[in-house]
Amino acid sequence: MFNWSEINAMLHTHYAGNSLRKWLVVLGLVLIGLVAALFVRFVLTRILARLTAHTKTVLDDRLVAATSMPFAMLTFFSFVHAALHVPRLPTRLHEMVLDASSVALALVTAVLLWRALDVLFDELMTPWAQRHEPPINTQVVAIARAATKWTAVAFLAITALHHAGFDVVSVITGLGIGGVAVAFAAQETLGNVLGALQIMTDQPFVVGDVIKIDNDYAGRVLRMGLRSTRLLTTAGVTIIVPNKKIASAVLQNFSHDNGLVKDVTFQLDRLLTAAQLRQAKQIAEDVLRDEPRVAADFSVTVSSFGDWSSNLRVMYFVPKLDDALDTAHDVLLAVRERLAAAGMGMAVPSVVQAQTGTAA
Repeated sequence: MFNWSEINAMLHTHYAGNSLRKWLVVLGLVLIGLVAALFVRFVLTRILARLTAHTKTVLDDRLVAATSMPFAMLTFFSFVHAALHVPRLPTRLHEMVLDASSVALALVTAVLLWRALDVLFDELMTPWAQRHEPPINTQVVAIARAATKWTAVAFLAITALHHAGFDVVSVITGLGIGGVAVAFAAQETLGNVLGALQIMTDQPFVVGDVIKIDNDYAGRVLRMGLRSTRLLTTAGVTIIVPNKKIASAVLQNFSHDNGLVKDVTFQLDRLLTAAQLRQAKQIAEDVLRDEPRVAADFSVTVSSFGDWSSNLRVMYFVPKLDDALDTAHDVLLAVRERLAAAGMGMAVPSVVQAQTGTAA
């Protein structure tokens, strides 16, 4: 038979300043935490995962798969944190182990949030940005994802530092003063980054569009980065324009969903009859219809009568931007030749006025 008095005496025997009973409570809480963590992981990966497999969305499946281990670790460290409050330890040592436990809880929570936010952005934000009209630039989503994740981690880090006894207010104040100094030193860079975010959000153009910035730069967009945007001019020269300038500039976009917009006005003889102008319209339409590099969506109209000309406006799209110059050259000459063959000359003093622009 058990000698309860001896067992009781043993339980009250002190080791390292605490009775054996307290140490057994600490060990028991740690073991319970381990069992609870295994149970949580089992429920999430075996039971809940089977339930989410029958839903129509993969969001819940990915959330369960990504957060099951952090949830299990969070459960375990919660029991460990509770167990560390049981024994009586030297004040400094007690504060250190509790601070370490709080930091461990914060780190596990950070991993949990990090993984959950990744899944939420992949399954919700990215598809929403693609469905948005116009589609939101993927770089904006990536920046929002990083900012959200690091904000959450920073909040948890501040909480952990506070529990560890650091003067968080002083730390934040110091970081704020340092941030202001860095901001002053990097005004140009920050301006370009903010300009890039504005461009990515408003999307006045995409890579491949032909644009003109104020009256200074014009060309096809090759690449758009956080600091600058690269344009390729018709002369084959690459121009690097700071995003800060683009964000505050008057921007003309000469591209369309169907390709580059070409808007040409033929100034014909003012004395042409209505029948001749209808024939001129038909000639231009035939040229565009016969040109394989021109999209089927085009428009030819007698747009106006000037003081010395009858104006025939021809608008068409060139799907492949690389063909734009050659196509415009061939279309202009073909229309000019057929009009001349039909006895319809250009007005004097201007032979032909052509420009590239957006459809009005």
